[in-house]
Amino acid sequence: MNLFDRFMAIEEPYGAGIFEDESAPRFVRLANGQKRFWEFADMPVYGGGKLYPSGRRFSVKYGIYPYFSPTYYVEESVLKPKDEALNKIAVEEFFTLKSLVFNPKLQRHLVGGDGFVHSIPNYGRVVKEGLNSYAARVENMPEGEIKRGLKIILDGIRIYHTRALKLLREQNGDAELISALEKVPFSPAENIYEALVCWNFIYYIDSCDNPGRLDNDLNPYHKGEDVTAVIRELFQNVDANDGWTCALGPDYNELTKQCLVAIRGIRRPNVELRVTKDMPQEIWDTAKATLLSMTGHPALYNEELYQKKLAEFFPEMPAEDRKKFCGGGCTETMFAGISNVGSLDAGINLLYILEDMLYRRLPEFADFESFYAAYLREITAIKDEFVRELNRYEKDRATFRPQPVRTLLIDDCIDRNKDFYGGGARWHFSILNYAGFVNAADSLLAVKELVFDKRVYGAREFARELKAQTDEMKNALRRCPCYGIDDDVADGFAARFARDLVALVKNDRDYLGGKIVTASIQFTTYLNAGKGILPTPDGREENAPLCDSLGAIYGKDRAGAVAMLNSVTKLPLGDMIGTPVLNLRLQKGYLDKAFEGLVKGYFARGGMQMQITCMSKEEMLDALDHPERHRSLIVRTGGYAEYFVNLDREFQETLIKRTEFSE
Repeated sequence: MNLFDRFMAIEEPYGAGIFEDESAPRFVRLANGQKRFWEFADMPVYGGGKLYPSGRRFSVKYGIYPYFSPTYYVEESVLKPKDEALNKIAVEEFFTLKSLVFNPKLQRHLVGGDGFVHSIPNYGRVVKEGLNSYAARVENMPEGEIKRGLKIILDGIRIYHTRALKLLREQNGDAELISALEKVPFSPAENIYEALVCWNFIYYIDSCDNPGRLDNDLNPYHKGEDVTAVIRELFQNVDANDGWTCALGPDYNELTKQCLVAIRGIRRPNVELRVTKDMPQEIWDTAKATLLSMTGHPALYNEELYQKKLAEFFPEMPAEDRKKFCGGGCTETMFAGISNVGSLDAGINLLYILEDMLYRRLPEFADFESFYAAYLREITAIKDEFVRELNRYEKDRATFRPQPVRTLLIDDCIDRNKDFYGGGARWHFSILNYAGFVNAADSLLAVKELVFDKRVYGAREFARELKAQTDEMKNALRRCPCYGIDDDVADGFAARFARDLVALVKNDRDYLGGKIVTASIQFTTYLNAGKGILPTPDGREENAPLCDSLGAIYGKDRAGAVAMLNSVTKLPLGDMIGTPVLNLRLQKGYLDKAFEGLVKGYFARGGMQMQITCMSKEEMLDALDHPERHRSLIVRTGGYAEYFVNLDREFQETLIKRTEFSE
């Protein structure tokens, strides 16, 4: 029995497709895997609604399945019990692409990293043109593996589409839904409902990543209908599949409002509202009402500043392309339908490096400036290693793990006759995430104050007392200057530190020649990123989490919300375009009164992004003991929204410790 038949015998259609023609180019082999999965994998359960597919994209546990970033994934815990020999073959095939984590020097730094790529299909183009037009473009391509693979993908989509219609008819599905699916996604949509049905279908074809720019791209089909319920159903599908982000604005319309209403009580997608100076009052009011519903949505983005900085970073990019700005994944900067962004390409844990400097090397330095310069050199060395490994990884990925689905759905892969990972997308760049920035900044301020400026401690004594966490040391650290209370000296140093970190990657390029831009997104990994790290001079105890955003460290933001926001705006936020995330927890009454003023003031002073949690400490404490009462409570953390009760207790406790700002 050949490998195709053996994988089919254990009901692993993706694996069967990969080995269907082992002599074929890898792009074709992976296209075959995807096609066979669409042909033989179980169909999603139809819930009787207005959209299909719906719910989890597949309910059966497969050992090999499509996954948007690595193209496919091998789940050994599922595959190995089915057939140990086939599991070994599949794992060997999968790991022809070696991950960044194979480099032991970098493993501990991967706070949101490891070459992961979120992306956004060109939904608007599919809705407008239909996939039949894509098929015609593919037919006009030069003969070769890309054309061959894309034809296989289109055949697979047709098979999946036929199966979807068959299931709906057999289950007496909604007649309007069946009628719409008989047309889309192959023919252009003609009304708002058909456009939403098409959008939802393509979302599943892309393995359920980001739903993109809904209100702007769907608005041409909207004739005043209230489609809030259908949008909510789309959002529920995103939520069911642990999907990611959509952006609203800046061309506000009735769909903007409907999306803001539809997301209430749902954790995903992460809704981003692009805020302009002239955003209509009704959008402000709807956004505030949604936040007050304790849904964690929307996050707010400074549209004018983003556009200004994007033009500086990418001067060759037309304004029309920059307008397609949309976060992907948590909130990583990308452009809907036209970009391949290494959104989680690399992360550097600044505290790992600082720990070594504090506990091993501090006595080497006679003054703070030499200590600081050496710290930056150590960060640079890790950054350089990351860039080398990233370039190796991206080159290998283009060779061993092409992405046929995204090659079809993202401009300009067809026109360039190139794979998505091989330079096909119109715009390409990578993001380097600095984790632990606030902890490192406050730690450096304390070292400067206590060891070098006032010489309260000698270098060896400082390290010894810090590790022991003596009361004297803790009290001394509390008196040190700190970021987050509108202290110009402390904030000025933090800004200097941020500028120095940004400058480290100014001249770096990735494998495809794209720029490397910086970000400060702590993700949910901020909790574990502190594990194994000794106490640091910012007041962090051993193994304690990192600060979860660019806000002040918990307990230090004692001067109030406005002071904290003022501190953040002194950072070069626009240069951390990958995105600089700020978490803010506001009391409901304060949010109700101050929401618009806080956001406008923050953005006027240079703030880039803000995400607000509106949930009291008492509500979260009750949810710890009675999770069944609080299933719909949603918090913003690390760059995305999550149901509070889904988080483990240690994580929940860090959220409870966040300062809740009131009047």
